[in-house]
Amino acid sequence: MNDQLSSLKAPTTLSYTFRRSGSQEAAFQDSVEVRISEDKSGLKVSTVCLNGARRTEIPEIDAAQSNPALMCFLERDIVEMQRLTGGKAAYFRKRIRLALSEGPKGTPVKVSFGGRTVDAKEYRITPYSNDPNRQKFPKYLGKSYVFVLSDAVPGGIYRVDSAIPDPAAPDSKNVLIEDDMVLASAGPKG
Repeated sequence: MNDQLSSLKAPTTLSYTFRRSGSQEAAFQDSVEVRISEDKSGLKVSTVCLNGARRTEIPEIDAAQSNPALMCFLERDIVEMQRLTGGKAAYFRKRIRLALSEGPKGTPVKVSFGGRTVDAKEYRITPYSNDPNRQKFPKYLGKSYVFVLSDAVPGGIYRVDSAIPDPAAPDSKNVLIEDDMVLASAGPKG
């Protein structure tokens, strides 16, 4: 909800790498681009959220303040949860909102961007761990989301990650599915 874009000079493109890995789904790499332009009403933002058959439509935003890369990541994730579980997108959206409304604590971290190390905060949520409907999709109960935010990186969002640990090996680093989006570059041409 913070103003993450007003400090950027238009035209600018924020380019993110998107990577899927894990044992349940085929791995792939793709990209997310947030394209910022300006007109009389202020900043206009268009988002290319992945490509080809994986593309998720994100409407153009006039007078934008928040970075829509987050919306891209979460909306795509919600559609994937619906596909994998047969649950409803609105339900998954609600669980994520409830987990975020609990005000997860930010843990200070350092991140590397543009050849320098900057301060950031990492926020972690597990929206399905106390889900009253957890019996409907038990292998997704441990799903976690990590948000790494920093005022020192263009657009304020450095990284967003979601991971579903393998319930058959809960003490290992094995994951069923992990999606990871990381800011790769920012500039007039991305």
